Amino acid sequence: MNLKEQLYVCTLAESGSLTQAAKQLFISQPALSLYISNLENTLGARLFDRIGKQFVLTQIGELYVETAAEMLRLKDHFDTEFSEIKNGQNERLRVGMQDIRSHHLTPKVLPAISTMYPKTKFLWFEDNYNPLEQKLLDNELDIFFCNCKTLRKEFEYIPILNDEIVFITPKNHPLALSTGTLPGHSFPWIDLTLFKDERFILTRESQSLTQFSYQVLKACGLAPKNIFNLKKIFNIISLVNNGYGVGFSLAGYISNKYISTTNNLGIFSVVDPPITATFYAVYRKGHRLVPAALSLIDMIRTLMDEQVHDLHS
Repeated sequence: MNLKEQLYVCTLAESGSLTQAAKQLFISQPALSLYISNLENTLGARLFDRIGKQFVLTQIGELYVETAAEMLRLKDHFDTEFSEIKNGQNERLRVGMQDIRSHHLTPKVLPAISTMYPKTKFLWFEDNYNPLEQKLLDNELDIFFCNCKTLRKEFEYIPILNDEIVFITPKNHPLALSTGTLPGHSFPWIDLTLFKDERFILTRESQSLTQFSYQVLKACGLAPKNIFNLKKIFNIISLVNNGYGVGFSLAGYISNKYISTTNNLGIFSVVDPPITATFYAVYRKGHRLVPAALSLIDMIRTLMDEQVHDLHS
């Protein structure tokens, strides 16, 4: 950012002397005099009255210097911030986190990544897929983490976890004993059509889990007649655990240890091959991820792998 013109005028205004100003600017006196004269000719107005050897600001000159001084102050601020960011001393990372995952991930990864990168300023946003996607499009985020329903050409996607849509019932449900095993599946296999007369507790129509749930139902040739809708998946998991009905969940949601009411939860595969939702790290195509973002991706991948391992163990 070059503000030579503003610097020359402000220096001359402060000293009032062409000789002193030229010395401070490390240029010759004739060069500075010519520069000021050319500038005044370009503006079509005098900035200085020449009174003997003194240069005194005109009214227009005072207005110019007032504005130029603010521009120079902003340049100093820019130069300092630019240098700190360039040298990794004052980076900013704006992170979006899927709301439903954030309750488990954020308390663990945010303190850890802040300790690892103490000079990076982290801005954290919790929301659902559509708002996070829009923030990235509007350049209000650097990266977000979410289950993605569709993939956009403007974004880069780093897969973190391929999460199975599982069927959940109370463990003590009479039909939950009719299980088997199927190669390639992590959970016991059960025939979903056995539950055609049960109450199915599903998320609301606008939620991505509902779309995946209907994919499973369609694959199994089942159209439940008794459907009860709720917004929060963790309430659904708790209701199923308490015997109020059956439903669907991502396996990764159940493994979150902050859900205390899973002691009576049966978890099953019902589709072959399983229907899955992929949890991604998403950023703008052509955008270079800073080291803090790359470390954050690794942290989240490790944590989510541990969740799934705990669920299967």
